[in-house]
Amino acid sequence: MATKRIEVPPGYKLIFRPYITDPKTGKRKYPVNSRCFPILVKA
Repeated sequence: MATKRIEVPPGYKLIFRPYITDPKTGKRKYPVNSRCFPILVKA
């Protein structure tokens, strides 16, 4: 299974959510081929 390494910049942490919310429409977007979206948040 291939794992993609995600570079996390200093001062950020990586969290995983099952969906992301589109800021324009407010609709939830679900990932196509993975279970969770990686999201960078300021620590």
